Amino acid sequence: MESIINNEDTIAAIASAISLGKGGIAVIRVSGKEAINSCKNIVETKSKYAWDSHRVFHGFIKDNLENKLIDEILISVMHSPNTFTGEDIVELHCHGGLIVVNKVMKTLLSNNVGVRIANPGEFSQRAFLNGKIDLTQAESINQLINAKNDRSAEIAFNGVKGKIKNKIDEIKNDLIEQLSEIEARVDFDEDFSEFNYNQFSNNIKNIKEKIEILLENTKRGVHFHNGISIALIGKTNVGKSSLLNLLSKNDKAIVTSIPGTTRDTIEVNLTIRDVPIKIIDTAGIRETTEYIENIGIKKSFEMIKKSDYIIYLYSLEKGFNKDDEEIINTIPKEKLITILGNKKDLIDSKKIKNNLPNITLMSIKNNEGEKELIEKIVKKCGSKEFENIDIFLNERQISKLTDCLKNLNDTDPIIANQLPFDLLSIELRDGIKNLSRITGQELTEELLNNIFSKFCIGK
Repeated sequence: MESIINNEDTIAAIASAISLGKGGIAVIRVSGKEAINSCKNIVETKSKYAWDSHRVFHGFIKDNLENKLIDEILISVMHSPNTFTGEDIVELHCHGGLIVVNKVMKTLLSNNVGVRIANPGEFSQRAFLNGKIDLTQAESINQLINAKNDRSAEIAFNGVKGKIKNKIDEIKNDLIEQLSEIEARVDFDEDFSEFNYNQFSNNIKNIKEKIEILLENTKRGVHFHNGISIALIGKTNVGKSSLLNLLSKNDKAIVTSIPGTTRDTIEVNLTIRDVPIKIIDTAGIRETTEYIENIGIKKSFEMIKKSDYIIYLYSLEKGFNKDDEEIINTIPKEKLITILGNKKDLIDSKKIKNNLPNITLMSIKNNEGEKELIEKIVKKCGSKEFENIDIFLNERQISKLTDCLKNLNDTDPIIANQLPFDLLSIELRDGIKNLSRITGQELTEELLNNIFSKFCIGK
């Protein structure tokens, strides 16, 4: 991938989501030392506020090559350094829609030498390189853009405000304090009393606990951010596809009376009580010689392992039998949300044997029992589980935090055997470096390119 460390170019990109026929306006962002001059080349305006910093003024986009106006726009100008990127920025607010905004973009690029399309994440990267934000804030911006629910957006915005950096800096400062004493002892040992291994061990233990809490909260937060997966498991014709359609309020799955209709997994993303959930319909489990159906059944058992939670369905009309019991025994108890007895409408309610633990009775066809099922889903997956989570760490941040924890764990044998205490400084220094990599003080150009390439163009 082309390097995006070079800040000499002036860059431009469509910074707002656009779709044909949707959106009243679209925004083109231009950043760099030629941002203002390049826009002056294609903007006609009579505004007395034109090109003043942090002003919005009216104008027209002119295609100089064809000598005609192509759009009426508003222009906002921000002079460096008081901008998102730290450079001069101009934002062109055009009419929405693919045709107009692409025409304006083409005009900007064709009328100006030295202005190019921005790479993915290049605006955010320049903000980071120019000291406007740290790396965790940049990554949190990306998380905020991709948030799937209100709570996920709130947690991501905490990162944008600097909460991740604050927590990492707190841990790093604790380690620096421990390292400072060891370094001072190495240089001025005669001025200190004997090194207290027990006290040092307790201090490191407290720091490790802070890291472990962060990692544990992140594990729970991953489900909330990415969505909790719930697989619908059961034999054929018990109503799995019908339940998927009921919960999604849409006919996503084909429903017939023919056994084995579902041959592959079908996934639907929805939000229940502000919790993002992915419902997965699976192939009905039964003995069959049909090759393709057997592949689907194999995937059903794989989903029992892969999914966060399971809803097991059986038919009240046919009853709960040994086959159902054998399948349920393959489901970890902590994963099972409920055993769902469906087709309540087909039998006399007095004849229902309700001797199974954790059972929900439903008539999916008549929409009976949905409320009870939703309550069980919310109880198992609900937002209370995430009440204490205020930040979300991504995979890169988790990896470096885990590396730091390993550095601290590597001090245990040094302490236990009371080896020369200056050996501890090696692990503490490496731990501090790993924390610094989280916020961006210890990074290579290649790693930066990799991080920001995952951002959308225009951000």
